[in-house]
Amino acid sequence: MSELQPHIRIDNVTKSFGSYSAIRNVCLDIPRGSFTTLLGPSGCGKTTLMRLIAGFDEPDSGSILIDGAEMNGIPAFRRKTPLVFQEYALFPHMTVYENIAYGLKLQKVPRDEIRRKVGEMLEMFGLEGLGDRQPKQLSGGQQQRVAFARALVTGQDILLMDEPLSNLDAKMRVEVRNELRELQQRAGITAVFVTHDQDEALSLSDRIAVFDKGRICQAGTPWEVYFKPDNAFVADFVGTANFIPGEVAAVEGGELVVRCEGAHHRVDGGGRSFSQGDQVTLVVRPECISISMEAGPEGSAGKGWSGEIMSSSFLGRMVRYRVRCGSMTYDVDDASPSVRGVLQGSVRLQMDSSKIHVLLGSGEL
Repeated sequence: MSELQPHIRIDNVTKSFGSYSAIRNVCLDIPRGSFTTLLGPSGCGKTTLMRLIAGFDEPDSGSILIDGAEMNGIPAFRRKTPLVFQEYALFPHMTVYENIAYGLKLQKVPRDEIRRKVGEMLEMFGLEGLGDRQPKQLSGGQQQRVAFARALVTGQDILLMDEPLSNLDAKMRVEVRNELRELQQRAGITAVFVTHDQDEALSLSDRIAVFDKGRICQAGTPWEVYFKPDNAFVADFVGTANFIPGEVAAVEGGELVVRCEGAHHRVDGGGRSFSQGDQVTLVVRPECISISMEAGPEGSAGKGWSGEIMSSSFLGRMVRYRVRCGSMTYDVDDASPSVRGVLQGSVRLQMDSSKIHVLLGSGEL
């Protein structure tokens, strides 16, 4: 098999349930050994695609290929694509050891080999000494680790996960997702992860496919999806963004001069074609705007512009401000609240032009 061939290929797949179109003409390549996240709001089609990969449902049209072999019509138990659910689905009458060993017993693996492999899983997931306990005697995080161990003990090189961390509290969720990412990299498995949590997707993934209304809006690295969104939906759903309407005043090589409320911003066109007079939207993340107490003449070139703080939210590691400037209100993140405290009153904002992304059109969601 070619090293360039994706481990999983979704080729123009469509799936409907009655009159409801769940996914439409979806194409996606998932590289071998990658951690790929299917991200989107509820009802967008991401879980439907996961179930199609696992073999629980069949596509109406299109193909799903694993290692270049078409999976259409192949039952789930023959695909070697274990799926871990949000509900841990552990057998309550079995011990931790018996839950993990279940798949090996079905395969009639010798008892000594089962003992060895289960022992490896217990060690890998930090479950040593818990083999004799029943699921109800474990914490939520421990139960989730048992579910992962049971899915991987039979030696599969693909792991599908449908919002597996949703039942954990915030701190445990971060801990388990860090462990999961470390395990995936160490084992070299191909992981496909479904979530609606943007922080999970950004922190875990090599690649993210953003879904909306049954289609993939954008697929790329976390950096690309966050800082170079293809459209306003992706920019708004993945993180927080300020949308600033403007007009292209001039095109100078690969750079654009964009007029916004009387101010001019020089920004990178991103290699795309723009013309003078085009209506555009500037996408600026809150952390890409610096904030300071009012100083210097308003409107000075390179000095930013004046605004008034409307509200502030202390989030521990940062303060998020809502700042009114003319007819616009901006979200601005200050990552150094411990240095100068929470600001109030009149302030000055300045954008980093290298971190401004341009969308053609009004940017309406």
